[in-house]
Amino acid sequence: MLRKLFALPVLLATFSDPSFAETDVKRAGTGPDVLILGDSQISFGAGRVYNDFFADIENKCAPYDTSGIGLPALRNASVASLGVRSTGLHSWVATDEQTKATICEVDKKYGVNAGVYGVGGKRDRAFVQMGKGPHYQFCTRDRSPFQEMFANGYYAPKVFVMAFLGNASQRWAGSPETARRDVALTLSQLPPGMPCIFMTTVPVHGSKVNAERTKAQANIKAAFDLYRRCDFVEGYTPEVVAEIEGNAKYFRRRDNGTVKDPFHPSPSAVRRFVALNTPQICRAVINQLGQ
Repeated sequence: MLRKLFALPVLLATFSDPSFAETDVKRAGTGPDVLILGDSQISFGAGRVYNDFFADIENKCAPYDTSGIGLPALRNASVASLGVRSTGLHSWVATDEQTKATICEVDKKYGVNAGVYGVGGKRDRAFVQMGKGPHYQFCTRDRSPFQEMFANGYYAPKVFVMAFLGNASQRWAGSPETARRDVALTLSQLPPGMPCIFMTTVPVHGSKVNAERTKAQANIKAAFDLYRRCDFVEGYTPEVVAEIEGNAKYFRRRDNGTVKDPFHPSPSAVRRFVALNTPQICRAVINQLGQ
C-alpha cells in the first residue's frame, strides 16, 4: 500500500500533458470568471442556484473572510454553470473517444446534452450540445475535454468548481485507486495555479443510492487530500442527507404526490444544500484565492 501511495506523485507527473502550450488554433477566451462544471443536476436547476450564490459571494462569505484579501477578487465576477448529463470527472479527463462520448457525441434523441446558465453572458438556461457553437469547443481527437477547455486561455476561471459524484459513485465507491487515478489525471490537466474546488452533487431521494455516494465521497476526498491542491466540499454531510433524503417536497412529483424523479433535486433542495454547506464553500473559495 505504501508503495502505491508513494507512486502517486510519479503517476501525476506521468499524466502531465502540454495542455496549456501553444496550439495551431488560436481561440479567444470565452469562459467566465467563476465556472461551476457538473452533470445533469445543474441542468435541472442547480445551475441557477449556484450562479446566484457565486455572483453574490462577497456578501455570502463575508463572515468567513477574516483576511479580507480574497473575496474582492470576485467582485462583479462573471459566473456560469455548465452541466452535461451522465458525465463524471473521468469523462472530462479522457482522451479516448469511448470514455468522453457522453460529452462529445451528439445526443441521438434530443440533439443536445447539456444545460448551461451564464455561458456567453446569457443568464437564463440554455440547452446545448458540447462540441457545437463557439463556447463549447471541447472535443478534439486524442485530447481530453479539459485539455481543450483550458488550452490558450479558452476557459480561464478565477475559481473553478467541479460539482460531480452521481455518475462516478460506483466507480469511486468501489475503488479508492480509481478515485486517485481520476484525481491525478484531473490535476495534470488543470492550468498551474488555477484555484480549484471539488464539491459533491446534492443528495438524492433514495437511501441506498445516498449510502453508496457517501462512500464514493470519502474515497474521492481522500484522493484530493493526497495532493492538497483543490479544496474539497463534502456536500454529503449527515445533516444535509437527513434534510433531503426521502423528503418528497425536494423532488418533482406526480399528481398523486409520489416522487417522479428521485435523482434530480429541485432548486429548493439545492438552495438548502448550499445554505447548509455555505461555511464549507466559503472557506474553500477563500483558501484557494489566498494561496
